Amino acid sequence: MIYKIRSSIVILTLLFSGLVLAVQDTSAIPESPAPAAVTAPVDPVTMLKGVTNDVLHALKQNKDQLNSKSKKIYDVADQYILPYVDFNEMSTWVAGRTAWGKASAAQREEFIAAFKVLVVRTYATALNSYSNETVDFSAQKIDTSKNRVQVTSWIKRPNKETIRLDYRLIKHGNSWLVYDVVIEGVSILQGFQAQFSDKIRQNGLSSVISEIKEHNKKGEA
Repeated sequence: MIYKIRSSIVILTLLFSGLVLAVQDTSAIPESPAPAAVTAPVDPVTMLKGVTNDVLHALKQNKDQLNSKSKKIYDVADQYILPYVDFNEMSTWVAGRTAWGKASAAQREEFIAAFKVLVVRTYATALNSYSNETVDFSAQKIDTSKNRVQVTSWIKRPNKETIRLDYRLIKHGNSWLVYDVVIEGVSILQGFQAQFSDKIRQNGLSSVISEIKEHNKKGEA
């Protein structure tokens, strides 16, 4: 089954979602404006820290309501995470540029919608693995004149080895959106590519869209 993901990939998607990340300095967690309200160029590291803090704050406020079947998990993802993820870019890579280029606008929209649900459900499933991890965005020089950048962070786990987590972001106007995350050399984008690309080539995009939708239905409470 293409949706069986190795434990390392589950951890990766959990970290990518921001649901387990606690910035080391969380004494003050301000209310962040919606991405559309941002007018000045945003530093990608600052953006990632802000998203992490917002998610952490929301989880703490709703701690008693959270579990793998809770709608609150999806609400948190919709409000604080999905606005900062470039699902169009991710979908282009996952489907393959040839298949994506041949797809109609309706097919693209349908694939992105189904893919979003799949990713969010993966995050929700992995959420129960949270065990007080923290993230350190070490000092680094980011050339924000480029359209694509990579930001490195270090996930610190109690009594376990520290994990390197790299975010890949693409610039959209004054904002940065995440389109891939690499944990210790393992790319979430490549993981999804491995699951879908062959089937898309063999059976077409519409067939895979139907398969993803069927899988998503099974995950509904």
